[in-house]
Amino acid sequence: MSSLPLFYRSVVPLNRDAHTRLRLRNPQRFGFARTSHLIPAVVDEFAAACRHLPILFLPESLGPTPVFLAGLVPGRSALVSDDGAWSGRYLPAYLRRYPFILGESDGQPPLVCLDDTAEGVLLADEGEEAGERVALFETDGTETALLQERVRLVSDYAQAARRTAALGRALQDLGLLRGVTLQGQDLATGESHSLYGALAVDEG
Repeated sequence: MSSLPLFYRSVVPLNRDAHTRLRLRNPQRFGFARTSHLIPAVVDEFAAACRHLPILFLPESLGPTPVFLAGLVPGRSALVSDDGAWSGRYLPAYLRRYPFILGESDGQPPLVCLDDTAEGVLLADEGEEAGERVALFETDGTETALLQERVRLVSDYAQAARRTAALGRALQDLGLLRGVTLQGQDLATGESHSLYGALAVDEG
């Protein structure tokens, strides 16, 4: 792939033979999101997330794209701790899905893929104690309950992403989005920061 989604560095099709020794750290850590103050969002999670995370839209060529605001300082999440734990009250589906993703090619059926270089995905004989890692495949090659849950999440997310794209275009066509500037202060350093160029639903 020439252009990979946020956080993904190497996307390959999930393969029971090639990935039988992979383990996913449990509980998963989100250090990969430490350098992002914006997290992609889908419409299906708006109701659950809106009480805990601001939802903004970014102007894109294919239509406005919703994101969760996880901090005001570019390149720094306010919700990922030094050890990679997520401190927010709502965990976005984009983070729950990682390192898995649905790969699509013209004329080919979608494939579940993963970033096999992702922080949190480990070989069976490396990293933490075995109790902190969960296998993707059983010894007989069948998918573990964890992997089945992630595969469902990947499929659901892909469908939600299509609905979200349609929503963004509709909001734009109806003129229901307006530009906003957000300002905040870093409580640790006292520095003030501003976020420009985002869009929000005009409730007026």
